[in-house]
Amino acid sequence: MPYYLFLLASTLLMASGFVVSKMFLNDGIHPLSLVASRFTLAGIAAVLWLTIRGHLVVPKTIRDLLGVITVGTLQTAVLFGTGFFAMTHLSAATLSLMTLTMPIWVTVLQGFLDRQMPRRGQVAALAMGMAGVTLIVGSGVGSAGSSQLLWYGLAILGAISWASATMVTKRAGLGVTGWSLNGWQMLIGGLEIQLLIVFLDIPMIELVGGADFMLFFWLVIPASIVSFGLWFAALQLGGASVTSGYLFLIPLFTAIMSVPVLDASFTLTQMMGGVAVAMAVWLMSRSASG
Repeated sequence: MPYYLFLLASTLLMASGFVVSKMFLNDGIHPLSLVASRFTLAGIAAVLWLTIRGHLVVPKTIRDLLGVITVGTLQTAVLFGTGFFAMTHLSAATLSLMTLTMPIWVTVLQGFLDRQMPRRGQVAALAMGMAGVTLIVGSGVGSAGSSQLLWYGLAILGAISWASATMVTKRAGLGVTGWSLNGWQMLIGGLEIQLLIVFLDIPMIELVGGADFMLFFWLVIPASIVSFGLWFAALQLGGASVTSGYLFLIPLFTAIMSVPVLDASFTLTQMMGGVAVAMAVWLMSRSASG
């Protein structure tokens, strides 16, 4: 029972992060400012909390340090930097769905690095996932023009970046894992984007009124630190292969919350594409665990 409670809570909180971020972007907050402030503060809070509890693991070798920096760059700076830019033109549900194609790209990268063809089940899942992505992108381009291709491309780039970070974590054998790795990678990625916005002279995030502060608090603590913490707990209980199959819950919950909060609507083609991607992720996890 705790396993499914952790899964439900973590995916709901992650989905809420997409919705709240879209609300800030709709209010004119620059996407890079939002990424920098959210993850720098989340990283600081996570590192301080782990330090107080005596559970913080610090990279002890240059190799571990470079590995953690690489994961932070790929999994926070690139993933959310490109994603939030894309979300200025895409819906929160569409971005979350494109981002959650990550397991598909992990299979592609793993096959390439190992010089080994994926299993039949993985090939079927890949074909279904690509078909779903094609339906989603085709529907968006058909309704808004070819200019939308850039934003879908950025979303897919973010998913590939996350997949690359996952491969680094799996293969590098880092001495920093779990909560500590999550805290460091959020802090590193946030600081990298912070340096970028200073260099580009992008204005910092400005919060106006109690509602903005409450939403930003939600984005930093429950939707970032707590959601990933519960996800790590679910991974430990259920294993990575099985648990990753439930990633499809995030775009589902994002879509459900987007309707009343963001007044979102979805075409039949988009919904069909979303179902295909969700099934592909689920099949991929089953194939990996089989």
